[in-house]
Amino acid sequence: MRICFDAQAPGSNLTGAGKAFAFLLRRLRADHPRHDYVLLAHERRAAWRLPRQLFWEQVELPVRACRAGADVLHVTGGTSAPLVRRGRLVMTVHDLAPTRHPELLPGPRSRWYWGRWVPRTARAADLVLVPSAATRRDLVTLAGVPEARIRVVPWGVALDAALPAPAEAIERARAAYGLPGRYLLYVGTIDRRKDYGTLLEALGHLEPRLHLVVAGTVIEGRTDFRERVTRLGLGDRVRVLGYVPERDLPALYGGAAVFVYPSFYEGFGLPVLEAMACGTPVVTYRTTSLPEVVGDAGVLLDLPVAPAALAAELGRLAEDGPWRRELVGRGLARAARFDWGVTARLTVEAYEALVTG
Repeated sequence: MRICFDAQAPGSNLTGAGKAFAFLLRRLRADHPRHDYVLLAHERRAAWRLPRQLFWEQVELPVRACRAGADVLHVTGGTSAPLVRRGRLVMTVHDLAPTRHPELLPGPRSRWYWGRWVPRTARAADLVLVPSAATRRDLVTLAGVPEARIRVVPWGVALDAALPAPAEAIERARAAYGLPGRYLLYVGTIDRRKDYGTLLEALGHLEPRLHLVVAGTVIEGRTDFRERVTRLGLGDRVRVLGYVPERDLPALYGGAAVFVYPSFYEGFGLPVLEAMACGTPVVTYRTTSLPEVVGDAGVLLDLPVAPAALAAELGRLAEDGPWRRELVGRGLARAARFDWGVTARLTVEAYEALVTG
């Protein structure tokens, strides 16, 4: 069987869904070599605007898949899928945040594409794969996809290095990034999905030696993160590292006092799983997919979250006490249950079921 993937070039700095696809493809090729896996990619020589995006997805991609002899075309990047094609179509939908929260997006074109068009094409897919039951519920209620055509296929830990990181690797990362002695860690993009305002106010309640390190980018012009840092007088306690290569993430997780993930909406929440796998206690919110990932292995706060309540949980876990050690142990055990081998097996079973019947 030949499976073709829409390999829209994500660039070299993989995050989230890009990392998930890279790990999935690696395990598919290693564990299920009886099938042929083909990447269909384009070259972005000019500005990649919406008309060009749609032409690729609705015309070029299905033609390329047909010429490649695809039994299955799998669109994995959270983008839209072709409405007209030959062979079977599988679509991965990570989340429906733009549909549930259109205010998160900057303009009408992006709201139409991500909030309405992508769900529309999901209804036309033969099968939709999702990483969580939360996304499955949204697909049924917000996009009208029949539940029988949705399969939950959870992701694994998207880190290559030895976990947890050894002490010497943690010290090297601390020196390379100029990290403070004690820090809270957040990994990911700072955007409107994240409750960064509450996090920054909570930091102000904590003892001054505890800093916040952000391993990710701040979406300039669409958040007031930096302005809030300045207004709250936290400039010397907040470090924004920008994109951090995957090879350095285990050491950053391992050196953190607590991993904090104040998110309003997640389709899965890879950083939470990575933190648990690295032996770092987790504080996050009880919303969307996050309880599915965390289980009883982290602190889940009910929305809305008050800064003082978040600060209390962070301060409690930052101390080396029995509760911290218990959550570290639970997190390591919980993360071990998420395996890319299982993800690949469930994905192949989905392909084979479509083609054979």
